[in-house]
Amino acid sequence: MMISQTTEYALRAVVWLALTPDSQQGTKKISEAIQVPSGYLSKVLQKLTRAGLVTSSPGRSGGFRLARDPADIRVLEVVNAVDPLQRIQSCPLGLASHGSNLCALHRKLDDDLARTEEAFASTTITDLLDDRSGTQPLCES
Repeated sequence: MMISQTTEYALRAVVWLALTPDSQQGTKKISEAIQVPSGYLSKVLQKLTRAGLVTSSPGRSGGFRLARDPADIRVLEVVNAVDPLQRIQSCPLGLASHGSNLCALHRKLDDDLARTEEAFASTTITDLLDDRSGTQPLCES
């Protein structure tokens, strides 16, 4: 399963803000750090702000910061703030004979979406930062 570009950008922004908790970050600075176009990032940050994940302060010394501790922010919250996962509730083809009784293909796809949703729900931003894979998010080795 692939996540959307908007979701990728939102996750990058939230991770960056978690890495820089002691200062407000302007859109331009975040944009450069996470390699996302500034205009696109502005829209993503607005969605994250509306979802209560990020706070914004206007003005010259303003910027963005996380609204909560990264240990309290689940990846699923970020995903749902910008581009929610769409589970399969009924036949995507609109076949009346299938209705909510999914065929094997669509049931399998929905099962995979459910596992992805569970993984995102059980992972915090801190978990991403504390990963021991040897590479830190958004940083060159």
